[in-house]
Amino acid sequence: MIELREKGRVRIEGKLLLLSGLHIGAGKDSVEIGGIDNPVIKHPFTGEPYIPGSSIKGRLRFLMEWAFDAIRNDGHAWGYDDGQPVDPNDPVLRIFGNALKDWKGGPTRLIVRDCPLTADDRKRYSEAPDRFFEEKTEVLIDRIAGKARDGVGPRRTERVPAGVRFEVELVFRLYDTGDGGVRDLACLNWTLLGLWLLEQDALGGSGSRGYGRIRFEDLHLVAPGDVRHALDNRFRGHRFDRHTPPAIVSAEALFPKAA
Repeated sequence: MIELREKGRVRIEGKLLLLSGLHIGAGKDSVEIGGIDNPVIKHPFTGEPYIPGSSIKGRLRFLMEWAFDAIRNDGHAWGYDDGQPVDPNDPVLRIFGNALKDWKGGPTRLIVRDCPLTADDRKRYSEAPDRFFEEKTEVLIDRIAGKARDGVGPRRTERVPAGVRFEVELVFRLYDTGDGGVRDLACLNWTLLGLWLLEQDALGGSGSRGYGRIRFEDLHLVAPGDVRHALDNRFRGHRFDRHTPPAIVSAEALFPKAA
């Protein structure tokens, strides 16, 4: 049995700015004449848009599976079942969790909270809620004629427009698995690098059509004892190395007394 002891938890806090319209769908139980075909998810009591933590975590996992060359040919997520090598040091399985029966690497490390509007945007929403949604009409193109296909009506998709900001909070649990927490510190740095991968990709649906471009702002890492470290641009611009992550955050910064 692998040794397992929690060393502490860190938080990653900041804001997420939309650089293009974002669509994270809510689904519809009914079809309304003249209504939106694809509405965005909203808070059931206030009607405010928000970003589910599962949307960010799922996209991060997708991007990091590709970065680590950990893609399953059957289309399932890495760690979906036992039809793959079980390595307790696997970064993807440590960070995001898995359903493996013989997993001995400990609990899921990364927790991603739902992202509400920032305080400023909540105030603006209360004054003019309609400004927080836009309708984008799209058509199906006839590839031969180069025009809208006859007989197929336009699709109306709801988006949260560019310029809206959301609060972001991620929690990362660090465990000592017999190595003093070295492996989990590496996984934390890979996770921070994953945020830069997300900035280069897209969040939500229709990313290949320009939706979901985002940027993180004012990111801070909050170490045990509520010690804050500004991340600024330190998580950006690194080459993704599958064996050694960049030293964005050091052990000394997280645990100065134990260093």
